[in-house]
Amino acid sequence: MKENKLLSPAAIFLLGVNSIIGSGIFLLSGKIYEDAGIWSLLAILCAGLSIFVIAFAYANMSKIYSKNGGAFVYAKETFGRFPGFIVGMVTWLLGTVTLATEVSVLLTAMKMILPNLNSRLIGIIIILALGIISYFGSSIIAGLDNLTSFVKIVLVLVFIFTCLWLVRGLNFSSPNLLTASSANLGGFKGFLSAYGTVFFFFTGFSFLPVNAEKMKNPAKNLPKMMSLVMLTCLAVYLIIQTITIGALGPELTKTLVPAATAFSKIVGSIGIPLFVVGICFSIFGVIVATTFNTPTILASLAQAHEDVPMFVSKNNRFGTPTWAIILTTVCGIALFLSGNYVFLSGLTVFMSFVQYLSTGLANIKKKFLLIGIGSVLFSLVLLTSFTLSVLILGLGILILLVMIYFVVKLDDDEREKWLKEHQEKSKGADVNTVKRL
Repeated sequence: MKENKLLSPAAIFLLGVNSIIGSGIFLLSGKIYEDAGIWSLLAILCAGLSIFVIAFAYANMSKIYSKNGGAFVYAKETFGRFPGFIVGMVTWLLGTVTLATEVSVLLTAMKMILPNLNSRLIGIIIILALGIISYFGSSIIAGLDNLTSFVKIVLVLVFIFTCLWLVRGLNFSSPNLLTASSANLGGFKGFLSAYGTVFFFFTGFSFLPVNAEKMKNPAKNLPKMMSLVMLTCLAVYLIIQTITIGALGPELTKTLVPAATAFSKIVGSIGIPLFVVGICFSIFGVIVATTFNTPTILASLAQAHEDVPMFVSKNNRFGTPTWAIILTTVCGIALFLSGNYVFLSGLTVFMSFVQYLSTGLANIKKKFLLIGIGSVLFSLVLLTSFTLSVLILGLGILILLVMIYFVVKLDDDEREKWLKEHQEKSKGADVNTVKRL
């Protein structure tokens, strides 16, 4: 049987860059500028360096546990069944929240050219349609992913090389250091808010260590390529944010897609629809990939008997897990309706926070003290950046998962007790039968 080809260092690099650079920097650059003014550049730098440490916490654990699953496997193998269940379900929910967030981002971008768009109705239709398509399976996902990745890279390069000439030093002068909104938040509070938002830009990094076993010599190549990937993405984000601030200044907070507005200053009014279409095409590829991959996470938890009912993993005649798809689609719609893309991006980071914290603690237990303590500290700082609404919903989800775990565990305990008693009665009946004979 032919062996699967392992990823080369160059392939790891391209995979990492494509996994990390997404829609966030194009749509949320105005949000972080509103929170922190030009100090949003420092927020990007600090968040990037924090994620750099957390990424190495993942890399450390992937050397010990080569199985697929990432943070879920690390939590289960290091701390046991209960933490494993919580982190495993959070991993599935992270995919579900990402789906809802990207659909919300897509529709927000489309409003630049279709301002009267009924976002809620269209969003529900998109998630439902993709859920139905995923039921039947698809062989076009890899090709679509490659195509949208190419569009994403072209967008970044076009934006940088066309809009670089718009940068004006005046937009970095002291009157524009902090916006009025940021001043109302309070300087440090605004900075923390921006810091937390920027984490959304980097959430795709965890795809690399999860797939360590697919790489050539991961113990050597993964840390090196992860460093290069993180530094590359950090540089790209800093460049894009610098150009956007330099080109638009305080106007940055008044547009839905700042990069498209800046691009239109170069090519004219046609620039906004052209750039938005490119962004939407790239985002849609992420949405499709997330729709197909997220149910697989839930089905895998059921197959591994991680306190998720086995029927969730049962495949239909097309080879896809029906109930996992239904649950992902329903939860995706509910989360999509829960708030706008800014709120949902915060919820995405909250779900990532749970994974970061558990992986940091696992590093500490495995004696990777420096990286582990750093990951835990950065995760706790991140916790202070969440809005009250994100904290309430995020903590509510965690409490619900805890309740589900203990209900399922009690059912399992009762089932085991019943089976044991039934077996003892059966043995007793057999003994009595033999005596009568």
